[in-house]
Amino acid sequence: MTAKRYYRVGEVAVHFSISSQTVYRMIDMGDLKAIRLRGCLRVPADELRHFEKRRRDDW
Repeated sequence: MTAKRYYRVGEVAVHFSISSQTVYRMIDMGDLKAIRLRGCLRVPADELRHFEKRRRDDW
């Protein structure tokens, strides 16, 4: 992903080739951290990097 500070749920879904609903589920379950900016959920870029690293370590 490009160097942005925060990503929309749809952008995260496209990046991981999953549905937006799956991203929301991951956030609800605590697998992926998100914050609310101006009423919209955003996933910090650092969290995406940490999530990818955790997923790689699990394999």
